[in-house]
Amino acid sequence: MIMTDVPAPGTAGAIATVYGQYCARVARVIADQAGMVERLIDAMSAAGAIHCYGFGRSGHAAASLAIRLRHFQRVLPPVWWVGDQVRDPFKAGQLLIVFSRLGTRFEVVDLVRHAREHGLTCAFVTRAPARGEQSGGIARAGEIVIGLPSMDSDLLSPALVYGGGDFELGAYLFQEILVTRAGHRFEIPASDTDLFHVH
Repeated sequence: MIMTDVPAPGTAGAIATVYGQYCARVARVIADQAGMVERLIDAMSAAGAIHCYGFGRSGHAAASLAIRLRHFQRVLPPVWWVGDQVRDPFKAGQLLIVFSRLGTRFEVVDLVRHAREHGLTCAFVTRAPARGEQSGGIARAGEIVIGLPSMDSDLLSPALVYGGGDFELGAYLFQEILVTRAGHRFEIPASDTDLFHVH
């Protein structure tokens, strides 16, 4: 019997290793887009209001961003989750942040069209195009786009990951990095998180 520190394929340890490697890759890709992150923070600061949206599991990451940004309400403009019935309407000069892996789902496409018609700036957290692919989805040239990598196919084996979940995991990691960077940039006291958090 050969002893090894590598977890057996399909075990919790092997699966955790796959996701850990992916998160490290996402972190590097986000760091490489630091300029775009700063642009997004500029847009958030300048907006009359911030609206966050995504569908399905991507939407949960976008909702988490809305929750976290509301903690910074003494510095940032009002923040809304588009899925809520109680929220402000879209108005010119506001910002819509969309989390969508492909940007092709009709709910997302219709919402972005509606936002543009009302004069909102649109920003996207989406899948980075693979080598040789065109940038897909609904983002236009010049818009704020954060591209998150897909999980490499070799990371899916031997520890098979069901349903992927890579984009959503990357999106959660991105929103934590974005919020923390905004907090540092605006010198927001850590106590504001507790002050404005719904306990």
